[in-house]
Amino acid sequence: MGVAFVAALLTACTALGEADDEGPNANRFLGDITGSLSPNGLPKPASFDRSPQNGAPRGYSDYGSSTPMGAVGGQTPRGITDDGQRFSINFADVSVQDFVRSVFEEVLHENVVVDTGITGRVTVRTATPVSKTAAIDLIKSVLSGVGASLTEANGVYRVSQRGGGDPQSGGQRSFRAFQLKFIDAEQAKGALQAFNSEGASMSSIAGGRVLVATGSEVDLDRFQQVLQTLDIDQMRQRSFALVPLREAGAASVAGELNTMFKSEDAKGFQALPVERMNAVLLLGTSQTGIQRARQWISHLDQAGADERRVNVYPVQNRRATELAGVLQQMIGSGGGSGAIVAAGLKEKTVTADAGMGGAQIAGQEATVAVASSGSQGSGLGGADGIAISADPSTNSLVVVATPDDYRVIEKAIRRLDVLPTQVLIEATILEVTLNDKLRHGVRWYFESGNNAVMLTDASGKSVSPILPGFSYIYSAPGARAVVDALEDMTKVEVISSPALTVLDNQTATLKVGDQVPIATRSAVSVTDPQAPIVNDIEMKDTGVILSVKPRVNANGLVQLDISQEISDVVQTTTSAIDSPTIRQRAVTSSVVVQGGTEIILGGMISAKRERTRSGVPILMNIPIVGEAFTSNAIKDAKRTELLIMIRPVVMTSTSDVSSITQEIRSRMMASPLR
Repeated sequence: MGVAFVAALLTACTALGEADDEGPNANRFLGDITGSLSPNGLPKPASFDRSPQNGAPRGYSDYGSSTPMGAVGGQTPRGITDDGQRFSINFADVSVQDFVRSVFEEVLHENVVVDTGITGRVTVRTATPVSKTAAIDLIKSVLSGVGASLTEANGVYRVSQRGGGDPQSGGQRSFRAFQLKFIDAEQAKGALQAFNSEGASMSSIAGGRVLVATGSEVDLDRFQQVLQTLDIDQMRQRSFALVPLREAGAASVAGELNTMFKSEDAKGFQALPVERMNAVLLLGTSQTGIQRARQWISHLDQAGADERRVNVYPVQNRRATELAGVLQQMIGSGGGSGAIVAAGLKEKTVTADAGMGGAQIAGQEATVAVASSGSQGSGLGGADGIAISADPSTNSLVVVATPDDYRVIEKAIRRLDVLPTQVLIEATILEVTLNDKLRHGVRWYFESGNNAVMLTDASGKSVSPILPGFSYIYSAPGARAVVDALEDMTKVEVISSPALTVLDNQTATLKVGDQVPIATRSAVSVTDPQAPIVNDIEMKDTGVILSVKPRVNANGLVQLDISQEISDVVQTTTSAIDSPTIRQRAVTSSVVVQGGTEIILGGMISAKRERTRSGVPILMNIPIVGEAFTSNAIKDAKRTELLIMIRPVVMTSTSDVSSITQEIRSRMMASPLR
């Protein structure tokens, strides 16, 4: 059948009714058997593990039930004789059809018909052996979880889809049955609710003596751990509750509860700490006392006012290392991204372990520094030993502080951890050919018309180019009109037209061009005349290099730190060095404009000069006297001016980003390429 399972049919060695009276450590019948697949894919015959003593099966000493399930809370199903037989079931990731057929045909030896439409995969385990009645009920619970039902008629079982129900297929579901000895299923469900997670569910079968849980393997292992703690002889005929704690320690809360209820002379009440779960087990003779103890726990489960705790804050919008530096300066302990300790205090280590339901930082133990001295330090609000560190892998902040101090720090984190402002930089780099009309440059053209030009120097407060030049502020349509006007008089070439988005107070850099090898140093041996010349080569960026750093204030004004360079390679004519010359035009400027306003930076004029030599043919080439028949001249072949048009657009939300993106897309579709 190709299905991996463990199923055992064991025969009781002693009367089951007598086992309850012997206590949990009695050598009662609770067998263990292991089965596996044979080479042909079928289950191997069951093998018994018997101890040498009396030939009895090896017993489960700490957890299980010896009460016949058919005799508790209901009648035995028709066609099933519950004679005390027990089964251990263990199926891992099998199809529902294989699970049902294996249990009925190979274990229960009953006839079953399964509809072909039943789909899905399940994992089913019994924590301890269960009776045949409980096995049937377990199958019903599993089928109910996958949208199917089990019916029986004339000794034949049939599995079919529930009428009007949608079968849950395609997923893998895990089931586990827990046979209870001293507590009933409803009590167990109430205790497990505190440890329940989303997606897990519980139900009772076999008259409330077997609890069936559905969920992940982690949830089911947690349930089994809790039930092993609760299903003991001391719980018989008693009310109880297992309450997990979030802040306080289990031992301290249990001690405080016992002290309070002892003073009230509450007979039969006891609070026991469960350290490995950080929970308190409440025992009493009535539910009233248990409920009162729960109310007290809600008040006692608080961290001490002076107790330092490890708090992890996941940063959403900024780098955790940046926030760590800001917070460290805020509490007066300097910068850096490591943990800090207030001055004059000793350092010790606090570790945050992943307990039940907890999580570790980056899959490891988080270690931070905490002050152990009681002296007063220079921390936040006079608190000593505040430690702040960043975990770059999860972009989280780890803060060790008292609850009061952490509340202040958390408020500051929330104010700082906001969505950063973004700035769209639309830049156009133009090269204007200067002809007779523009022989004095574009600046002269602006000043000669009706335009109000803004001339600045390095001391200006709003626009201040560091290199000699000029600046002009236009609205976006006006700047385009200037370009159109220049095109009517001369040739205007667009060198680059980038559009890039950058975070506030961050630098955006655009490079379009090549890297050129430049010889920076030459060396040759002075002792060996045959030694070669060794050159040091440095790669130099050439082409268009634009660097912009925006800073946005609360009024929407944008300060731009602009660095622009246009460079190309020309032949070296001033020396004999075999290395090219980089000809460049650069501007560095700081401007302040309103968002959406376009600025023009210019004034960088370049002239290409040509050297010509003419003369009388033949005679001009005669040595010495040839210069008398030669004429040398230098003339400007081409004069150009570089203009930089920049338009910053502030984006404060994701809707702004979407609308501006749509605007750029519409512009590109509406404007034909030239």
